[in-house]
Amino acid sequence: MGPVWRLEWALALRRRRLLALNVTIPLLLVVPVALGGAPPFHAAAAYAVLFVLFATFGSAIPLIRDGGEGLLRRTLLAGGSGRAILVPRLLAGGILDTLQLLPALLVILVVGGADAGVWLLAGPLLLGAVLAGNLVGVWVAALARSLAEGALFAAVVSLFLLHASGVFRTPAPGSLAEAVEPLTPFTAFHRILLAGAGGLPLPPGSEPAGLLTTWGLVALLLVVTAVAAQPLMERISPPVS
Repeated sequence: MGPVWRLEWALALRRRRLLALNVTIPLLLVVPVALGGAPPFHAAAAYAVLFVLFATFGSAIPLIRDGGEGLLRRTLLAGGSGRAILVPRLLAGGILDTLQLLPALLVILVVGGADAGVWLLAGPLLLGAVLAGNLVGVWVAALARSLAEGALFAAVVSLFLLHASGVFRTPAPGSLAEAVEPLTPFTAFHRILLAGAGGLPLPPGSEPAGLLTTWGLVALLLVVTAVAAQPLMERISPPVS
């Protein structure tokens, strides 16, 4: 993956306090919900919001910060292309975020008494959902002009996608919402969280077909982002006057 990939991993491993916080804070939010006896529907919604916001903010905010400080612009001026910078950074960030969220996911599955099939698919679906959130964060960073705007846009877009994924309500049969729900990158992950929180068997749409849909959408969004990487980087890191 080259120098950007190695740099992201080196920085993450050296920032031990930040790494510890990124593992501990999701746990501190998940454990009270898991042990508090919340109904599985409400618990799964809370978990989905936490994980998706973690991924979207974790991608958008650092990009906006590095763009505003001129770091990304200097990298571009040194000969780096938008794709060579953005894609490895995205992939490294997605894996790092997944590893940081994995302990919280394990708590959910253990406390909920998850079915074996849920255990099998939970990890790949977590990685897919996190990568999707990271990719959304890139586009949010390109639209925002400040950290405050980035935080606002990341929250709004994430909640909108979670709503479309059926996290906050079950769509009416035959409605447009029901048709759209399987086509969002967080639907299968939310269903796995619901099954894991309630100790239920695999729900429809979370079997391998749901995994393929999630990863197909991630691959599509990654390709679109890679093709548009140069203009995206120009937007995130404007020239310093």
